[in-house]
Amino acid sequence: MLKHFFLLLFSILVLASCGGNDDPVDPVEPFVPTKTKNTLFVFMPYTADNNGYNSLYLSLKGNLEDMERAIEQEKGLGNSQLIVFISENIKTSHLIYIGYNKNKGKCRRDTLNTYTSYDYTTPDGIASLLTSVKQLAPADNYSMIIGCHGEGWMPKEQTRQTRYFGGSAIPIDISDFNEGIKNAGMKMNYILFDDCYMSGIEVAYQLREAANYLIASTSEMMGYGMPYHKILKYLLADNPDYEAVCSDFTSFYNNYSMPYGTIAVTNLGYTEEMANFMKAINITHTFDLDKIDDVQDLDVEHFTPTVYFDLGSYLRVLCGDDAATYTEAANLLKKLVPYKGTTGMIYSGAGQKSLKLKEYSGLTVSDPSINAKAVETKKQTAWWKATH
Repeated sequence: MLKHFFLLLFSILVLASCGGNDDPVDPVEPFVPTKTKNTLFVFMPYTADNNGYNSLYLSLKGNLEDMERAIEQEKGLGNSQLIVFISENIKTSHLIYIGYNKNKGKCRRDTLNTYTSYDYTTPDGIASLLTSVKQLAPADNYSMIIGCHGEGWMPKEQTRQTRYFGGSAIPIDISDFNEGIKNAGMKMNYILFDDCYMSGIEVAYQLREAANYLIASTSEMMGYGMPYHKILKYLLADNPDYEAVCSDFTSFYNNYSMPYGTIAVTNLGYTEEMANFMKAINITHTFDLDKIDDVQDLDVEHFTPTVYFDLGSYLRVLCGDDAATYTEAANLLKKLVPYKGTTGMIYSGAGQKSLKLKEYSGLTVSDPSINAKAVETKKQTAWWKATH
């Protein structure tokens, strides 16, 4: 029996040595935080309801795969690094570092932390998460991508199931989000919302101290989300090419099976100037509700009556025959929104309807809305208080 044992052991050793001609398994190197010029933080919170309905998890995983595809096409991240927070389900989330293996030409994922009980909806929770990002992926500059549902400025108790900020089970209020970023001391170069309805003046004004630029859609974002395989290289650059982001986004959705899309880049440094200008207009001009149908609708019966109107269109109707004031408003709006793009058509899953745009400025406004869900709540926004 002992002889048979040694013969068996010898056979195993021989087979093991023969297997050495196969590709060896790379040793797992311990993750070591390294400072770079830029860190891009991708925040993908839980998107479904308490029963798991309306989840975007598979779409978000696809977004990450597209990001890795883009990194591999560019053979690395340049002077940037990428870290991701993604919720697998209502209880479990992961913090993942996505790096690039030059020898293999492939991306590598390191799971740095798994959370089984974490509240990322409060200012403290958001600040704590961002502080972890700062420690694990230190950089001179930080930017942020948010992938989930979105409902613009509307209070989280009012949200409906579209691609709004978070999910119906765990919604995130935009003011709490803003406060968390400020508490973390991490003003973002840009915040990109890969969500519906987040390119609104109320959102932009709320985030004016949290970021330099806002990249978002005025209307519904198709489930595919941003075409990261095309635009990530512009977002990872030392000086992001916002014009190219808008151009490639528009080109992608013009040829997509659901050819509906809007995108805009807002320079948040001009939001205070726009608020002051708007306050002055509101003193001298009164909006005529009989002309509300003349203002471009940007939510296509997502809400009835409309909540999200085109800001440029609203200013045109509000100014009326005052051509000088409207010209000044239009010029300021061009500085506020330096880049934008649209397929010319928008869509609403709620009404399963599409709408051809006549006007598009890149930002929505809810000032003229008579919707019962907005008529009083809009007055609680920082934008309304600054302009009335």
